[in-house]
Amino acid sequence: MEMLNSKKGFYMSARDWISFFIGLVLFAVGIIPLLSKFKIIGFGLPGFMSSLMGSIFFWIIAIAGAYIIVDGIIEPAGHMLHTALLIIGFVFVIAGLIPILHSFKVIGFSVPGLDNLVVYNIIIVVEGLMLMSAGFTMR
Repeated sequence: MEMLNSKKGFYMSARDWISFFIGLVLFAVGIIPLLSKFKIIGFGLPGFMSSLMGSIFFWIIAIAGAYIIVDGIIEPAGHMLHTALLIIGFVFVIAGLIPILHSFKVIGFSVPGLDNLVVYNIIIVVEGLMLMSAGFTMR
């Protein structure tokens, strides 16, 4: 409430807006296929996006995880979201990199369960939520 009564008012920098809108796009790209799969909505992503998303899910997860880490580093150290962003960002980078490294035969193992599109969509929804919340709390 103090923020609304201050002379500065509610101000978000361009970086905050970028984080918010990237998070919003990731959230939409993840939630629409989930809602469609569970028959909550009657439509899904267009066909070209679904096939494209299937081939680059790991890259999206890893890159978005790295972006979450950057937001976590920028977040003030005393803020609770700072630590959460760093930890979740590292988890998502690892979750995205293991399948990528496995596909290039760099490592000989993969994480079971990460071959399910529902899991990918849930991860992308969580990444989107983290980026949207970081956009509102960064200063």
